[in-house]
Amino acid sequence: MSFLEIANISKTFGNVTAVSDVSLEIARGEFVTFLGPSGSGKSTTLYMIAGFFEPTRGDVRLEGRSILSEPSNKRNIGMVFQRYTLFPHLSVAENVAFPLRVRRRPAAEIAGKVEEMLALVRLESFAGRMPAQLSGGQQQRVALARALAYNPPLLLMDEPLSALDKKLREEIQDEIRRIHRQTGVTILYVTHDQEEALSLSDRIALFNHGKIEQLGKGRELYEAPRTRFVADFIGHSNFLDCTIARSHGGFADITLPDGSALERVAVHGDARAGGRGGLMIRPDRLRLSPLRGENGPGIDVVLSDATFIGETYHFVLTTGWGASVNMRMPASLARADDVTIGTNLRLHWEASDASLFGQ
Repeated sequence: MSFLEIANISKTFGNVTAVSDVSLEIARGEFVTFLGPSGSGKSTTLYMIAGFFEPTRGDVRLEGRSILSEPSNKRNIGMVFQRYTLFPHLSVAENVAFPLRVRRRPAAEIAGKVEEMLALVRLESFAGRMPAQLSGGQQQRVALARALAYNPPLLLMDEPLSALDKKLREEIQDEIRRIHRQTGVTILYVTHDQEEALSLSDRIALFNHGKIEQLGKGRELYEAPRTRFVADFIGHSNFLDCTIARSHGGFADITLPDGSALERVAVHGDARAGGRGGLMIRPDRLRLSPLRGENGPGIDVVLSDATFIGETYHFVLTTGWGASVNMRMPASLARADDVTIGTNLRLHWEASDASLFGQ
C-alpha cells in the first residue's frame, strides 16, 4: 500500500482546468518534487493535498484512508510556504512552539521539542530573537522547524526558496537534504527551478498543462525524456529542424536543412516519414574539431560567440542555414581556435547522444 496516493484528481475553476486527472503514488520517506512552469498545476495539486482546495474529481488517500472530508487543520500535514508566515510578535522559540501549544501538549514536551527542532535547523542560539532580526534564510529555517515540530507524517513545501538569492538557496537546499535524511519525513516539494528539483528529489513529477508529463528520477528525465517538452524543460537542449526521410523500429533517417543526412536516430514520440521533427542534442554532448576534422554525425558551423563562465566555456555556433546551437565545453579543453569568433569548425556528436522528437 502506498503511503500517499493521489487518485485521478482534477480541479477546475469555472471554465479553466487547472489539474486534469493526475494520479501518483508516493512511498513513505520519499522526497518527490512537483516541477513545471507557472500555471502547470503543480501548486494546485499540492493545495488539494493540503486541503486548501477541494478537488473537482478524484481522491487523496494517506495510508489507505481518504483525507478529503477532513479540514486542512485536521490533516496533520506540515506546510512551508514561499513567504515565511512567521508570527512577527512571537520569538523564534515561540513560533516553533505555536503548533504544539494549539495541540495542548504538556509544557515540558513543548520545551524539549522546541530545543530539538532548533538544533535540527542549527538555530539554537537564536531562540530569543524576533523574526525581524533574522535573515531570509534563517526565517525559512524557523518555518521549517515549526512545520516539523509536531511530527507530521507528510511535509508540503511550496516554492520555499524562491525569495532567496542563489547562494542562500543552495545553502538551504543542503539543509533540507540533511533534515530529510535525519527525520525520514515524506516531502512533497513544489518548484519551477529544475536545478533545485534535480538537486533535492528522489523522483520528479514534471507538470505541463495540468497533467504529469513524465515521472521519474532526475537522471531518467534528463537522459530519457519521453516528450519534447520534457527534453526542453529538463537541462539545456538544442533542437535542429529536420525532415524525416524514413522511420523504422524506433529509429529514423533524417535530413537537415543543409541537406546533411543522418541515419538511425533514436525516436521519441511520433515520427512519420515525410513529416517534420526536431533533432535534440544536449550542449554538453557536443564536440568541436577543425573543419572536416572528424567523421561521424556532425555539421559545419561558425563560432558566433564564446563566453568564459569559470569552469566552462559557453559557445554559440551558427549553422549553414542560420540556426543557433549552444554548446558547453570545459575551459581546460578549449583551444585558441575554439574561442576565436568567426572560426569555421566542425560540430559533431556521438550517434547515441542525439534524439528525434516529432512535431
